[in-house]
Amino acid sequence: MSTPWLWIVFPLILAIILWVLRQYRQLTLGLSVGFCIILALAATALPLGGTLRLGNWSLELNPILTILGRQLRLTSSDRPLLILIYGASAWWFLGAMRHHTSPFFIPHALASVALLIAAFAVEPFIYTAPLLALAVLVAIPALSPPHQTPSPAILRFLTLQILAVPLILIGGWLLSQYENIPQQTEIVLPAILLVATGFALWLTIFPFHTWAVMLPQDNPPYEAGFFLVLITTSGFLVFLDFLNSTPWIRNLMVFTTSLQLVGIIMILYAGLGALSTANLNRLLGYSLMLDSGFALIAIALGSAQGVTYFLELLPGRVLGTFLLTQSLDSFRNLAKAPSMFSLEPLKPMSWASLGFLTGYFSLGGLPLLASFPVRQEILFNLAQQSLPAVMGVLLGNVLFLINGIRLISYTLESTPETTPFANGFRTVSPLTLISIVGILALGLLPASLLSPALQVAQSFINLTR
Repeated sequence: MSTPWLWIVFPLILAIILWVLRQYRQLTLGLSVGFCIILALAATALPLGGTLRLGNWSLELNPILTILGRQLRLTSSDRPLLILIYGASAWWFLGAMRHHTSPFFIPHALASVALLIAAFAVEPFIYTAPLLALAVLVAIPALSPPHQTPSPAILRFLTLQILAVPLILIGGWLLSQYENIPQQTEIVLPAILLVATGFALWLTIFPFHTWAVMLPQDNPPYEAGFFLVLITTSGFLVFLDFLNSTPWIRNLMVFTTSLQLVGIIMILYAGLGALSTANLNRLLGYSLMLDSGFALIAIALGSAQGVTYFLELLPGRVLGTFLLTQSLDSFRNLAKAPSMFSLEPLKPMSWASLGFLTGYFSLGGLPLLASFPVRQEILFNLAQQSLPAVMGVLLGNVLFLINGIRLISYTLESTPETTPFANGFRTVSPLTLISIVGILALGLLPASLLSPALQVAQSFINLTR
């Protein structure tokens, strides 16, 4: 057996089975949660690319699966990512038991997870683009069920994601021609521009970011948050894999400078956007934009530490987004529809609003929360390269946190009809409490909990030299 069979092919087969059984909600939820937990535990215990021995019985886990002459490769260095992705999927599917999700959500989400892992594992790189496009197409029915008119956000999301495919394919082909014939220097700049534009479309990079803010506003926030964090995180991992396969691009000063500049613009835009909106759903998009800006700056540092910093951002990104989506969906179920376009659902203080504020401040980099230790290291390294860049980043981050203070003051406003936490622990989700504890643990014990990022960084060998 090969590792891609276990973490890519089997989930796709199960997704098809769950699609057939989609009307049996509790069954599909139970099977998906159990299967994702098993895969996460298997990634923890099994020797990826080695031999499993149980007494006289042995099983070799080949790290390579060849399909039509193309290879899917998952090795031991990918172990933490498999644990993170399938662990987060199990967490999201478990949370869906408390929310009114579409019957298409579970099977299509599981299929998208498997396809995005395949996009990261496929060799050569050029075949990543069709797999990512297929994952996006599979996600659409979960966000907009059949016989329902798609929202403008979904149409924009689908259009921009599909437009990225030909840009990546053409740019990747031109780069391969240059590597085969280095004398063709005239094709380098067009190739890099095509690939960079394609990745900007994938990663919701400014100015192609609008769908990330619109998607949670126009669609169910629980499903939208899952696909937002899944697709953007997978896109960043594929981007790292691309840089690892073409390390000479990172040595171009214009490339790293552009990455850094775009990262700063995204952080400033996220801070200004968050401060100027009264729509809680849009804050989910701005929070991910802020985190993506820091991710770009970490990659642009051009060092082994930068790759490690980016990978260390991922657990906090997942937990923070989960808290935001869990709370937003709770607000949607409890509040009247018009109030969802204001800050009204935050009042009075409840477990849902506490979860929202914790997720918001965690993604905002507040001290003692998950993102703060990594953001501090990124800013310290950036200060050694450019002081104006640090000032721009701090300005955007401070604006984002000032908006958080506005949210707290609004939440704590007295309301004569209700009292804070009126229902006590009866309304709290155990997943919310565990996620809050996890965010605090990541902020207080980063050295021990984020150490697997060092192992993953070793798989990007050309970027860690």
